[in-house]
Amino acid sequence: MMMNTFFVCTNCGNDKEFKIFTSNFRVIKQSPELGIRTNESDILPNLQQEDNYIECQLCLQRFEYENAATIGKKYIQTSLRLRKMKCEPPKQGNQIPGENSST
Repeated sequence: MMMNTFFVCTNCGNDKEFKIFTSNFRVIKQSPELGIRTNESDILPNLQQEDNYIECQLCLQRFEYENAATIGKKYIQTSLRLRKMKCEPPKQGNQIPGENSST
């Protein structure tokens, strides 16, 4: 089952590949464009049951799971807001300075 938790490495900016250590272990790949996981490895047992962190596969930095999930959630919210602003047409009545009006 794919989970919706999205992660971002605050050390190197990686937003694609992570290892997740909880009561089990898995490797995930995610799409920053879609904001979801696109691939997960099979679940493997974690020999250190108390671990609850993620590890960036690029810089090997470790983050507590809850902190990383919070950062990822804010990242997705901000990127969706920016995409929405980029796609919205300018509001009527707002004229670009220097543009001639034909009315």
